[in-house]
Amino acid sequence: MTMGSAEVLIQYYAAILLTSVLIDLVFGEPKGILMNIHPVILCGRISYKLFRPYGRFYGIFLWFISVIPIMIAFYLIPRLLIMVNTIIGIVIYAYFLKLTFSIKLMRNYAREILRKVELGNLNDARALTQEIVRRNVWELDYQHLVSAVIESLAESFVDGFLSPLFYFALFGLPGALLQRLSNTMDSMVGYKGWPYERVGWFSAKMDTIVNYVPARLSSVIIMTASAIIGLDWKDSMKTAILEHNRVRSTNSGWPMASFAGALNIILEKVGVYRVNNNAQSPSATSLWLAIKLFDASIIISLAIILITLTIRVLLVSLFI
Repeated sequence: MTMGSAEVLIQYYAAILLTSVLIDLVFGEPKGILMNIHPVILCGRISYKLFRPYGRFYGIFLWFISVIPIMIAFYLIPRLLIMVNTIIGIVIYAYFLKLTFSIKLMRNYAREILRKVELGNLNDARALTQEIVRRNVWELDYQHLVSAVIESLAESFVDGFLSPLFYFALFGLPGALLQRLSNTMDSMVGYKGWPYERVGWFSAKMDTIVNYVPARLSSVIIMTASAIIGLDWKDSMKTAILEHNRVRSTNSGWPMASFAGALNIILEKVGVYRVNNNAQSPSATSLWLAIKLFDASIIISLAIILITLTIRVLLVSLFI
């Protein structure tokens, strides 16, 4: 393709990315009947119905039958529509891309929990927190409750935003869908212990592999964001390098440790991990700063994704 066509593709991709972010920030998550055609919901339903406590080879089959058909369908629909009407196709493509990531949902949770904490309404704060974490929040004190929210915010930055858009920049909508559906399969069956471990090993491994690079890239982004908004960027990177492995997850420890260092706080899941042990306990102010750090990291990520898209199109002038 000529340089002119590459410029058109860059404009297409930029329009799709910015439209998808705008859809997320304005409308948030789909509701009602739209949830029934959400790729994550469809993938979860397929894996749930087909799940059997069999062996590892069945786990591979379960992953492929739950992920690949949905990925192909949600990729082909906007591509076919683009051939009929470019604007409609681009809008649907942007909407489908939005379904692979979320900014508003986790940010709204964090802001509402912060509001409840500042009002001293810890019961309502715990109820909201229980919707985004797996641990029993009713056993947590104030500091550990705030820690759980900040940990979720840090993890969501990678799993729910950076990683799908990182793969969008490299491989278009199929890349974003692959990441999101791999993450879905991990959350459905990627657990230790019977009846999931043997069947879910492939789903867990795929999620780890897919998020490996974005998780480590997140620490660089969070460090940069920390410097811009006046947090401790040096300790953000230092803590990420030295303490990411305190979290059992191969990938989650990187953004969590980066947040902990930048905010100079301890992040702890009692009996499981404790990151940045010599820092102070988290507070409402810590959560407020964590939201600012999340926002700044999102903006920097979008700039990086646009740059990566541009380079990829200049190297491979193909719309995917």
